Amino acid sequence: MKKLLKAVTIALAVLLTLTACSNGGNSDTDKQDTPTNTQDTLIAVLTGDPTSFHPDFKSDDNAWPVNQNIFNRLVKLNAYDQTIPDLAETWEWNEDSTQVTFHLHEGVKWHDGEPFTSADVKWTYDTLIAEKWNKSDSFASVESIECPDDNTVVMNLKYPDVSLIAKLSWYGTFIMPKHLYEGTDTATNEYNMKPVGTGPFKFVEFEKGVRVTLERNEDYWGGKAKLAKVIYSIIPDATTALQAFKTGEVDYYTSIPTQNANDFDNDPNYEIFPVVGMNRSYIAANVSNDKFKDARVRQAIAYGIDRQMIWDRCAGGTGAVASTFIAPNTGFADEQYKMPERDVAKAQQLLEEAGFKKDANGIYFSTEMKFFESGYFKDAATIIQSNLKEVGIDVKLTMMEYAAWGDTVKLNHDYELTMSAGYQGPDVSGVSGRVGTGTSMNFMEYSNLELDALLEKGVQVSDETERKAVYSEVQRIMSEEMPIILFMDNGAKVPVKKILKGTPYHEPTKASSAELTYVEFAAE
Repeated sequence: MKKLLKAVTIALAVLLTLTACSNGGNSDTDKQDTPTNTQDTLIAVLTGDPTSFHPDFKSDDNAWPVNQNIFNRLVKLNAYDQTIPDLAETWEWNEDSTQVTFHLHEGVKWHDGEPFTSADVKWTYDTLIAEKWNKSDSFASVESIECPDDNTVVMNLKYPDVSLIAKLSWYGTFIMPKHLYEGTDTATNEYNMKPVGTGPFKFVEFEKGVRVTLERNEDYWGGKAKLAKVIYSIIPDATTALQAFKTGEVDYYTSIPTQNANDFDNDPNYEIFPVVGMNRSYIAANVSNDKFKDARVRQAIAYGIDRQMIWDRCAGGTGAVASTFIAPNTGFADEQYKMPERDVAKAQQLLEEAGFKKDANGIYFSTEMKFFESGYFKDAATIIQSNLKEVGIDVKLTMMEYAAWGDTVKLNHDYELTMSAGYQGPDVSGVSGRVGTGTSMNFMEYSNLELDALLEKGVQVSDETERKAVYSEVQRIMSEEMPIILFMDNGAKVPVKKILKGTPYHEPTKASSAELTYVEFAAE
C-alpha cells in the first residue's frame, strides 16, 4: 500500500471549460443597487440566503459556495468529485491503515492575523464529534487526534478506514478558529454570521435577500487570489438568475435549470463543461409495508419503469441513465450487476410469483407515491405512474414541499413509494448511507445483515482488487433485493463565459468545486 499521498496531477477525461463575462450595469433582478461588474470583481449567483456561515454545524447549500472561499479543509473535493490537497500538504498511512498523519502547510494565518496550527484541526474535529455536528458520522472510525507539533495532525482510528480521506473532503469538515470558538456556544457564536477563516477571501458583509460580499485575503497562504472582490447576488428565482447571467448582470452561474441546459450549446461566448456527478435519483419502497416486503415486488417495479424515457424527457441532455448500482465515476461499478431493461411481461410475472392477482381492471394493487417538488421530479413521477399502470400497478401521485416530505417520509416513514436523490460519494462507501441498516438516508427501513457486513469490510480493505471484490458483492445483493430502484445519474452542463479563466472547471487539480481563488478576467 502506498504510504505517502501527495498532490498529484489529475487526469480528467471530462471536457473542460470556458469563460466569458460582461460589463453589465446595475442589476435590477433583486431591486437593489448591485455594483457594476469590473475586471477585479466577480458577481456570482447565490440561490438563497445562508442561514449561518458556521461551515460544519449543519448543511446549508446557500452557504456552501461562500464557505469554500472563506474556509479551508485538510483536503477538498474538486468539481469532478476528486479529492485533492488543501491545508494538508501531504499525508501518510501506517501499515494497517489505522493511523493517518497529515503534514500541514506552514505560515497559514486566520483572517484576523492569528496563526493557524494543528490545534485548530484537533479542536474542530473533537468538537464536531462531541457536539454531533452535521457530518459527525464521517468520523465514526476516529478514536483520537494528536498534535505532535504545530504542523502535524495524527488521527488514530478504531479500525482501518480507507474512506476517511475522501470523507474529509466533503461537507462539514472545514477547519474553524479555536481561538474564536473554544468555550462558547458554537451554535450561537457571533462569528457564525461574521466568519473568520484561512481561505482566499475574507468576509465583508451579508445583506439578507441582496448579497454576500467577500474581499481578497492579501495574506493567503495558497497564493493571492486574482480577484479583489467577489459579490454573491442573491437571486432565488431560477428564471431571473438565468436572465441576469445571459444579460451580463452576473458573471458566474453554475446551477442552470435543467430545461435550459442546452441554451448555450451553440453560443460562441461560452464553453460548456459537462459533468456527471455521484448524485443519483431513485424510487424507494417502504419495505415495512406488506406490499413491498417481497423483493420480487421491488424487482417488478424496476422492470416496469422506462429509465431511458425518463432521461430523454426530463434530463435536458445532462447526466446519464443510471445503470449500475454504484456510481460509475467511483471506479467500483460492476457491469455484471445492472438495472434491468424494461420488460412489462417480466414485471407481471414477478408480481404473480409474489402472490398478486389482477382484478377485473387488470390491476394487481394500488399504491401512493409521495415525492417532493424539485426539478424534474414531477415529470419523472408522471412517467413512472404511466409505466407502472401498464404493468398493473395503479399509482396515486402526491407532491409535497420538501420539509413536509422530510417529516412524512424520512422521519415518520409514512409512505408506500417515494422518489429521492442524493450524493453517493465521494468514496465508494457513500452507498452505505442509502442502504446500510439504520443509516440516515435509509428511510426504506431496509436491512440485510450480509450487506451490512460487506459495507463494514469495504472501508477496512486497502487493497484495491480486494476492495472491488467486496463492492461487487454489495452490488450483487442490491441487484437481487432492489433496496433502491435507480433511474438517473444527475449531472449538469455548466456554461462558463469565455472571458473568465481559472474557474474550478479549468483548475481541477487546484480548486475545490466552488473555489474562486484562480478566477480572473481574460484580457480583452
